[in-house]
Amino acid sequence: MPDALPIPADLLDLRRARDGAWAELNAYVAQIEALRREQYPDPEQTDVRARWEPEQRERLTELRAARDAAVLAVRRHPTMVQALAEGCWAATDTALFHATEPTPEPADAG
Repeated sequence: MPDALPIPADLLDLRRARDGAWAELNAYVAQIEALRREQYPDPEQTDVRARWEPEQRERLTELRAARDAAVLAVRRHPTMVQALAEGCWAATDTALFHATEPTPEPADAG
């Protein structure tokens, strides 16, 4: 596998924004699903539980659009475009993933 391209700081920022957009979308879906289960707890209410309110659907659409824009911003970054052209997209994407992983908290030495 070809080596990954160097990851510039602005690409790291875009990837973190992308991850944040995904997290916000996932959190919203989980919140609304929990609310709907609370409002309509009976097994016979699955149809009505699955129908979100118009305001909820509108917010979901907004969050999905923000997520999609963030995903495209990463994919269209010059480094990722170059990686695709040079056949090292997978390695570069993996390096980008590892570069944006949260740093684990140090173990308590007490």
